[in-house]
Amino acid sequence: MQRILSFDMNPPLALPLRFFLTVPVFAALAAALLLWQGDAALATRWSPVTLALTHLLTLGCLTMAMTGALLQILPVMAGITVPGSVRAGHAMHGLLVAGTALLALAFLLQRPWLFAPAVAALGLCFLWLLGACTVGLWQQYPSGADASLTAIRLALAALAVTVTLGLLLAVSYAWPTLLALPLLALTDLHATWGLLGWVGLLVIGVAFQVVPMFHVTEPYPRWLTGGYCTTLFLLLVAASLSSGVAEPFRLASLALLGLGHGGFALATLWLLAHRKRPAADVTTLFWRVALASLVAALLAGALPQDDRLDLARGVLLIVGFALATINGMLYKIVPFLTWYHLQHAGDGRKAGVPGIQKIIPATHARGQFALHCAALAVLLAACFFPALLTRPAAALLCLSCGALFVNLWRATRLYARLSRHAAAAPVAVSVPTPVH
Repeated sequence: MQRILSFDMNPPLALPLRFFLTVPVFAALAAALLLWQGDAALATRWSPVTLALTHLLTLGCLTMAMTGALLQILPVMAGITVPGSVRAGHAMHGLLVAGTALLALAFLLQRPWLFAPAVAALGLCFLWLLGACTVGLWQQYPSGADASLTAIRLALAALAVTVTLGLLLAVSYAWPTLLALPLLALTDLHATWGLLGWVGLLVIGVAFQVVPMFHVTEPYPRWLTGGYCTTLFLLLVAASLSSGVAEPFRLASLALLGLGHGGFALATLWLLAHRKRPAADVTTLFWRVALASLVAALLAGALPQDDRLDLARGVLLIVGFALATINGMLYKIVPFLTWYHLQHAGDGRKAGVPGIQKIIPATHARGQFALHCAALAVLLAACFFPALLTRPAAALLCLSCGALFVNLWRATRLYARLSRHAAAAPVAVSVPTPVH
């Protein structure tokens, strides 16, 4: 069952756009860092440069986009009001930007004192986000969004675990004598909860609503929208609790968790293949790349452990799956929201408002899609041939991020220009004819 979205509870357009426009900026910073450092950034996933690069992408891109999406979709999907959404959103954005930049610098420069302000900013941001969303999700909501809201609740719980593990790791880096923790095991848990819990479950929950709506597919099957996400979350808990205690049970839990995410990917690919619109737009293409990358990463997890393979799996999950999903959704969400808000600007006057497809032209979006695919392919190859391909991959990723920013910025400028014209246009007032 799918709920029809209620856009009369839309927050101001500036709220989600603030987050969405920041996504390609941090992705470009990550690409610039990769271009500067070259193959040193892909020497091992434990190097300071790799850690800085990873957090620029996971915090500055993935979490940035998903926070903006949450503040946008909760009101329209379930009528849930996030307390102080506009002011809170602005504050969370500033804290997330500052915390991500400080954390990346702390890793890159190896300055332990930088971890303290980074932890403070990020901790406050996530505490605010979790608190505001928890209060909002406590409210009554209409039926039809149950599966999505269950997934979102579990994704937020996974975020809480991810943040707790991340804060412990940051404290260990900043003050190594304060806490004696198994850093390698905690890092793996932190990455697993972040990518398969926070990112994976949130993507699944949002997909339950937006894939049938925006891509004109059949609704997701009942076996996937029942207790599926709860099962995935429990498998993640089981794998974490058995880590270092019962290794066969941990591996079995991780295998089932991988199969669960793979089942979602294959079901979504099947829905997209049987959509009612035969021509695939750029968002559909991004979804296909994202889901194929997820399946490839899960299959790679069954291969013998290898440093290069670990890096490639991380590229598939972060750049191939998560970043491609965000790219595709931005090309649906931003034009639609721009069109919707223009339709309601200036006392409802609609003259001169372009169609959704014209707000970001398809040729521009497809050009950026081609750049993203090229960057992903070369970046995967660079994991195995770093000296030869790291900088070309970084250059392609930087071009892709720049193209995404330009496309989103043009939509933003179009909205600003047309909404000003609508507000300045005179309002026709009908004067009643006097009755004699």
